[in-house]
Amino acid sequence: MSRAAYEIHAAGEVPSAVLEDFEGVTVALDVAGTTIRADLADEAELHGVLDALRREGFVLVDVRRWPDDGSVDGEGAPE
Repeated sequence: MSRAAYEIHAAGEVPSAVLEDFEGVTVALDVAGTTIRADLADEAELHGVLDALRREGFVLVDVRRWPDDGSVDGEGAPE
């Protein structure tokens, strides 16, 4: 599996420190919880991110993998 971009939504406020061990991960807070955007090397790294969230007790709301070309409905990668 080649690098892939993911968008992960979690309930509550996920501190950036929870994911500081992962490169290419950004955390943004919004009214619905936390949006995590990640450009990951492989599926094992995705599971590492998800496990880090689970260990801290966060509830996952949604996980999406963007197409290999980085486009979302032809409009470009998530920002």
